[in-house]
Amino acid sequence: MSSTPNESSHPERPSSEPPLYEGWSHWLRSPTGADLLAMEQTWLDESVGDCFGYHAVQVAPPSVDALRKNRMGLRTRLALGQTPTTVSSADETTQASACSVLRCDSQAWPIATETVDLVVLVHALEGVGDPHGLLREAARVLIPEGRLVVVGFNPMSLWALHRPLSPVQFPPIQDRWVAMGRVKDWCQLLTLQVEAGRHGQYRPVLQTETGLRRLAWLDKAGARWWPAFGAVYSLTAVKRRVGMRVIMPQWQSHPAKAAQSARSVGRAAQTSRKQPL
Repeated sequence: MSSTPNESSHPERPSSEPPLYEGWSHWLRSPTGADLLAMEQTWLDESVGDCFGYHAVQVAPPSVDALRKNRMGLRTRLALGQTPTTVSSADETTQASACSVLRCDSQAWPIATETVDLVVLVHALEGVGDPHGLLREAARVLIPEGRLVVVGFNPMSLWALHRPLSPVQFPPIQDRWVAMGRVKDWCQLLTLQVEAGRHGQYRPVLQTETGLRRLAWLDKAGARWWPAFGAVYSLTAVKRRVGMRVIMPQWQSHPAKAAQSARSVGRAAQTSRKQPL
């Protein structure tokens, strides 16, 4: 079952998972959050702008419109484990992009298998109890040659190092951050071929815009000297279907075999006559 444009579907069955992206709207209004939002929105616009098809699905914070530059006719936002209040805020964000909203669990998407051309997961793997299960569900609904875009926090970054002790407000994610290398391994198991990946955001989390401007040089230096230690990453993968080539046996009729045997005997006789005594 898939959704239809400009319609919101909120199942009556309550979700068994805690609300995803709770508190994100407030954090994205902070100086570091706003800077992160601008960078990730640019990444997403570049990643989905050239993706064509019929149906696109996004799992993203309410303030992020991952499908803003995408031109697919059917666009759906999944509200994983979210309360009706959070879903309402997501509805307001997606009105401009004509997205429908579906409330569901991360392990049970109400979408038929192999019916989606594009899936975008923005900080979704960090917020669920089973990130591999969420990625497996995304791979299930993708059609062969469909695209997957994942944006997440890097556990090997400056943000991750001083997150436990810093008094500065961090992204409201309590679960562990999933490294890009692990996501690549999961993609390989799910027949998803990773095509591109990048890191960004090398400045620490700060509370003032003045401090962010003073440390702007870290982004250029980090991208050149320690690119793998950026606070966030993005990767794009394509679903491949493992094919099988059937090799048919080359059957030959009995007359053909007899003729081939006769030619072999004739060539052997001619060779023996040419040999000197």
